[in-house]
Amino acid sequence: MTELMRWQSLSFGKSLRYPWRSEGWFWRMLPIALWQLIPFIGQIILIGYGLAVVRATCRQQTDLPKLQLQQSLIDGLRLVLVGVLYCFPIILMVLLLFTTSNSAAAKTTGGIPPIAFTAVMFIYLRISSEIAKRRPALKPTFSIVNRIVTAAFIAFVVVRLYGLFTTLRGGLQLSALQIDSSTIAMLLLALLLSAVIVVVLLVSATLFAATGSSLLKPTVTLQWMAANRSLSAQLIITVWLLALGTLSATMVGAMLLLIPGLLFMVAGNASIWFLTTQYAIKTGAVNME
Repeated sequence: MTELMRWQSLSFGKSLRYPWRSEGWFWRMLPIALWQLIPFIGQIILIGYGLAVVRATCRQQTDLPKLQLQQSLIDGLRLVLVGVLYCFPIILMVLLLFTTSNSAAAKTTGGIPPIAFTAVMFIYLRISSEIAKRRPALKPTFSIVNRIVTAAFIAFVVVRLYGLFTTLRGGLQLSALQIDSSTIAMLLLALLLSAVIVVVLLVSATLFAATGSSLLKPTVTLQWMAANRSLSAQLIITVWLLALGTLSATMVGAMLLLIPGLLFMVAGNASIWFLTTQYAIKTGAVNME
C-alpha cells in the first residue's frame, strides 16, 4: 500500500515524450507510418504494434520496439475482433434506440420503448439475484424464471431489429426518425460508455500482452479499474486527450506533408499504449521485469 501511495498520478508529459526520446525514432516509426497508406491492414498493424510497446515497456526498454510485422498483424486482428465484442452492447443499444425513434419499427412490438424494457429486465435480474443469495431455497425457481425472461428479451430484441431493418431496407429515411431530447441524451450516454469501453479494452490488452491474461474478461478489468478509481479516471481522461491530440496533429501534418501526419499517428498510438502500461504498473496489475 505504501508503494502504491507513491504512484498517485499518470504522467501526461512522459507519455508524450516516449516515442521521441529514443535514438533512431524516425526509422522505427517510418515503416509503421508507411503501412498506414494501406487501408484497414495498416491500421490493424498499428493497433497490434501497441502490444509490442507494452512488452518493451514492461521489460524497461526505453527505445521504441522494432516492427515485427507478422506479430503486429496477428495482435491487431485479435484486438479488433475482441473490440467488436466489447462494443456490441453499445451497438445494440444504439440500434434499439433508433427502433424507438422509428414509428414503423416501433409498431412491431406494440410501441414498447426498448430502453425501458432493457432497464426493467436488468433491474429484475439484479433483484432476483440478491433474493436468491439471501434465500437459497428459491434459487432453482429464479433460475427457471430468469431463463424465460432472458429468452423473452432476446425475442424482443430480434423482433425490434427485424422491424428496423425491414423499414430501412428500402433506404434510410431520416424524416421517419424522431430525434428528441431523450434520444440525444441516450446517444450521449452511449458515447460516454463507448469512451470507457475503449479504455477497458486498452487495459485488458495491456494485461494480455504483459501477463498473458485473457482478453475476454472485461468484468475483471472493470473491477480492477473500479478498485483504483482515481488512477482509472486519470487514465480515461488522459487517453482521450492523447487520442484527440493525435487526431488533430495527424490532420494538420497530413495537410502540410503526408509523412509527418502519419508519424504523428504512430507516435500518438505509442504514447497511448505507454500510458496504459504505466497505469497497469502503478496499480500493481503488472510487475516490471
